Amino acid sequence: MNIYKFKYFSLDAIKSLKRNSTTTIFSVTTIAAAFFINGLFLLFLLSIGISFGTISTDNGAMKEMIIILRCFEVAIFIVLPIAAVFLIVNAIKMVMFSRRSEISIMKFIGATDWFIRWPFIIEGGVIGIAGAFIGNLSLFFIYSFIYTKAMEFAPEFNLVRPTFITNVMLFPFGIAGVFIGFIGSIIALRKFLNV
Repeated sequence: MNIYKFKYFSLDAIKSLKRNSTTTIFSVTTIAAAFFINGLFLLFLLSIGISFGTISTDNGAMKEMIIILRCFEVAIFIVLPIAAVFLIVNAIKMVMFSRRSEISIMKFIGATDWFIRWPFIIEGGVIGIAGAFIGNLSLFFIYSFIYTKAMEFAPEFNLVRPTFITNVMLFPFGIAGVFIGFIGSIIALRKFLNV
């Protein structure tokens, strides 16, 4: 794909995001909530690992609780991104439904399926990365507040520092957001263009 086609597809995706602003805001907010919850559980488990790693625990019940919490975290990491993909699929389907006559005209005059797909794929990627960024930003501010209050009342706890969110978690969250957006768009488009 050359730069002019990419520019055309990107402009079309941005126009579609503006045109369907309610759906866009809902999708971005939902993805942000999914990344926020995932990040919060990740920070919680890392803090538990740090705190209990420094304390020698011979208590078997404490070790079992940590294992249960880690299993719960794995389940959250699996369920929430899948839910985010389904939300992007529904958002892209609504956009495609509103543009169905335009898409059918494009198909009648000979547009390939990929020419029709690219604006929607870029739109899903933008929704995913915006949701990941907003989720990470809100996680940083809320966790920073929790961290300062926890250090005031219980300085003996070893918690993960808030800079971990911006230094370590931001890039993987962004990549995951783009990936979730692309996957959701491709699923929605495959079902719509095969009809």
